[in-house]
Amino acid sequence: MLKNITPLVLVALIMSVLVYTYVSTAVPKPKPKLEVYEVTITAVTNTTIEVTSESLTGELIARGKWIIMTSESIGLLNWSEAMGYVSEGSATVIVGTIVRGNTTYYILIGLKQGDVSLIRPCALKHYARRHMHTKTYMSIKGEISSKGENFLVLDRNGNKVLVMIGGEWIKAGEGEVTWSEVANEFRVGDTLRIFYHNLLILKSEFTEVFGISAVIWGYSGAIINMDTGTALSKI
Repeated sequence: MLKNITPLVLVALIMSVLVYTYVSTAVPKPKPKLEVYEVTITAVTNTTIEVTSESLTGELIARGKWIIMTSESIGLLNWSEAMGYVSEGSATVIVGTIVRGNTTYYILIGLKQGDVSLIRPCALKHYARRHMHTKTYMSIKGEISSKGENFLVLDRNGNKVLVMIGGEWIKAGEGEVTWSEVANEFRVGDTLRIFYHNLLILKSEFTEVFGISAVIWGYSGAIINMDTGTALSKI
């Protein structure tokens, strides 16, 4: 189980990345070249991972903050904690290459190993195709394909949409509840209608590695389980 994680922290992080992405800066910084590799991880340390493959062998710098998603939850961890979710063996990695003078640095940008996904927050600006926001609301209808303690994944026409969720709600007919109290009423296979404020659409390169096409957060109106009739309104 991930520790010290709230959806609000992730929302604030994503918004800060998007603001940085879409507001121009006076002095643009050079962007590292990103490549995807299938590798074998041979060692995991508190600052790097060591990998080997036909096209890439060596150390990848891993220190810093990471968004981490497992089958149980999603959150934000320092590498010193996130490294505990990475093991030796096969993995897909996204690597950034930066050349400074005569030195080349290889930086771990993303990692997919089994049901564990790690992505650097700053990489979201590279993989963001479009950010949609409204003061009223947008809605989506989809089927729950998987869920954790603070997220749902909806399947919509074959696209996987990550829905960050948590906090306090008003349940129709019952009053105030927390998400943890009603999470069991939203089961894999149920069809939901969700009303929300923010949608981040991701590039196909991100989807190919992590399987997620978009991220939803910020709610208005209700989350409605169309199979059971359970309806929640955000407080």
